[in-house]
Amino acid sequence: MYNMLDFFLIDDSQPKPNRNSKLEHIGGIEDELFYQLRSESIIDSWFDYYSDFRWGSEIVARIFLKLQQRPKSATLQKEEKAFSTILQKAIDAKSGVLAFGD
Repeated sequence: MYNMLDFFLIDDSQPKPNRNSKLEHIGGIEDELFYQLRSESIIDSWFDYYSDFRWGSEIVARIFLKLQQRPKSATLQKEEKAFSTILQKAIDAKSGVLAFGD
C-alpha cells in the first residue's frame, strides 16, 4: 500500500482543526509526485510530505499556475492531472487546503 498525502478544503479564515474535524476530502497524492514537484520548486522545499501543513488560497493558486506552466512529465502524467484537479477544486471553492501525510 502506498503512503498518501491527503488534501482537505479549509477556508483561509478557519482556525486549524484537529484530525477528527469534518473537512471535505478533495484527493491525495503519492510521495513520488510530491518529491518531484518539490525538486522542481513547484512545491516549496520547506513542506514535508510526512508532516501536516496548510496552504492558503493564494499558495494554492500559485502552485496551480506553476504546475500548468511546466512541461508535463511522461512518467507521472496521470498523477499530475489528479493533483491539478485537487488544486482546481480548492480554487473553485475559493479555499485553502489542509494536508495530512500518512
